[in-house]
Amino acid sequence: MERERVLAAAREKYRNKKDIIWGGCKLSFFPDTTKETAQKRRKFNERHFSSLHPNIEQEFPKGTELRKNKLVALKSQAEKQVQFFQKFMKHSETVTLASYQLAWNIARAKKPYNEGDFIKKCLIDAFEILAPGDDKLKRSVSDVQLSRHSVKRRISDINTAVESQLHSDLQACEYFSVALDESCDIQDKPQLAIFARSVSNECMIKEELLDIVTLKDRTRGIDVKEAMMAAFAKANLPIPKLTAIATDGAPAMIGSVNGLVGLCKADQTFPDFWNFHCIIHREQLVSKSLNLNNAMKPVMEIVNYIRTHALNHRQFRNLIAELDQGLPGDLPLHCTVRWLSKSKVFSRFFELLDAVKLFMEEKDKDYPELSDLEWIMDLAFSVDMLCHLDRLNLTLQASEQVTSAALKKKRDRYATLVANLHESFVTRFCDLQLKRPQITFLVNPFNAETDCLKAPLVTDEAAAELEMIDLCEEDQLKAVLREGTVEFWKSVPIEKYPNIKRAALKILSMFGSTYVCESVFSTLKHVKSKHRSVLSDTHLKELLRVATTEYKPDLKRIVQDKECQKSH
Repeated sequence: MERERVLAAAREKYRNKKDIIWGGCKLSFFPDTTKETAQKRRKFNERHFSSLHPNIEQEFPKGTELRKNKLVALKSQAEKQVQFFQKFMKHSETVTLASYQLAWNIARAKKPYNEGDFIKKCLIDAFEILAPGDDKLKRSVSDVQLSRHSVKRRISDINTAVESQLHSDLQACEYFSVALDESCDIQDKPQLAIFARSVSNECMIKEELLDIVTLKDRTRGIDVKEAMMAAFAKANLPIPKLTAIATDGAPAMIGSVNGLVGLCKADQTFPDFWNFHCIIHREQLVSKSLNLNNAMKPVMEIVNYIRTHALNHRQFRNLIAELDQGLPGDLPLHCTVRWLSKSKVFSRFFELLDAVKLFMEEKDKDYPELSDLEWIMDLAFSVDMLCHLDRLNLTLQASEQVTSAALKKKRDRYATLVANLHESFVTRFCDLQLKRPQITFLVNPFNAETDCLKAPLVTDEAAAELEMIDLCEEDQLKAVLREGTVEFWKSVPIEKYPNIKRAALKILSMFGSTYVCESVFSTLKHVKSKHRSVLSDTHLKELLRVATTEYKPDLKRIVQDKECQKSH
């Protein structure tokens, strides 16, 4: 505290004037502003000398070189004092800026707070080798503040800056939508992730973590709505600009009465908005309609037998290495929760089918399916369907081994399965099929129907229809469409086409899935692991925002607002 008080006094002392000490007294050299002020200050110094330093005139007579030299020496002393404090302040600001930069890197890499001490030690050791004679550089590295508490404060400051910038952008945006999902952390606390997707008049789209809220007790629709409204109030969001809400398929989210969507639609403060059930979740539900248990069950049993036993796993990998046929090195482990991994497991299993068959024979495990041609065809069909469902577009290897005659026998069954799959798609995505004209309008308005825009996308349907007719005659804009959807709508003048431009902005602002929420939950599992399970909710929120944000904080501005000190 004493050090801070002295530094503050020194900054105030040398801010607007230059002081020098002569005989224990202070002489002031002010920058000349007006003649009157200069005369007053000159008289003050003269009176000071005559009353407290009567021997000055004798020791340093006026007009002599001795007096001039003394004044030059005193002024030089004052300049050195000012330069010393300025240099000290500049060095403190520099090492503080370096501290913020390293804290930013630590948070982006999802590392713990105490990683700063490790980084500092590594830097010192590196410079001991690379620049053994550069003591100034070593001192600068030692002065960087990277203790656990310092890194924590730095990340909190960066989070505050990012959050402030996010709130400003959301308040100024044209439209926005939100995506919500809930998951439990390592302490079984339900964490509700709320993401916001905003679009500006210039079609600048941003997706950012608005908030992550710990639901203290239950996860009902009313609890989720209260948490979302608290996040809206904190960010001072203009709710009338809300265009859509994307959630998973849980009843607490999409329930028409007590779910989040139903409660929001019944709330008069909310505008008329679209609600989306996450497309990725729907695909997972559709994949369950494939009745291929005869192929899936043996695959899962064999994969678990190999991967869940360390000895079997090592022996299987050694077998693959001995075969040396350019095969993949291992089988991935299937996790039921991470359903997207199923296609990867099946695809890799199909590639390693010969190696798996050989390994199971060595282990005296009887799986006749591995030699059954019909079962292998079912497996190939499963792999193909799962890869298409997961949009991986993988090409099956060794597919030529399936004969035409065998395919003919299986054709009718596979056709029925594909037909059932198509029917499941139609059922699960029927609400999106109703919105197909509006989606076509966004992607290619020249092929869309002129009357496709309805509420809540537009308020004046007749005016929007006339604008659609005029837009179809814009040959220059047709050429811009080849550059992409967003680039096209950037080029559409809102002054000429206000209704359809705002309709396009509304659709652009909408989430189609809760993928961003799933992504942040993966980050949450990494940040709040068993080694950091006692992280507070506030610190967890800060770490997740800094780790996932697309904003680039102005660290120099943050440093300018701080009382900079080097590491002790």
